[in-house]
Amino acid sequence: MSRADDVMQETFLTVSAKADDYERDSNFVAWACTIARYKVLEECNRKHSKSLMLSPEVIEAVCVSHEPAPSDDEEARMAALKCCMDSLSPHTRKAVELRYSRAHSAGEIAKLLGWSTDSVYVVLSRARTALQKCVNSHLKVVG
Repeated sequence: MSRADDVMQETFLTVSAKADDYERDSNFVAWACTIARYKVLEECNRKHSKSLMLSPEVIEAVCVSHEPAPSDDEEARMAALKCCMDSLSPHTRKAVELRYSRAHSAGEIAKLLGWSTDSVYVVLSRARTALQKCVNSHLKVVG
């Protein structure tokens, strides 16, 4: 798994963790992209290397704004995501929390939980897949 995947997962989970901060009638995509920008910049700063810096143009290209989904869809998606986060197993939820709420690296999580770094990557990858499937399933039932 690449660092880009880690940053994307971190962004996804930060968006879900900060869902209560989102202003319902505002542009969700712009709000989420702002979080993504900060996560990319945090990753670049964490590595303290000029070679890792992305130009502002690249960051903006990643965050090209699209029409926001209707508010009802956004509300349903966020409710589904909260429910799905609660359905994760305790060890998976702990790994996700350490990675995305507390910004620990995979290596740090491995040390804290007594796992291998590869195991951490597998658990986080499976958690992201499970969350995506769960949210989609919830939305089909609601829709």
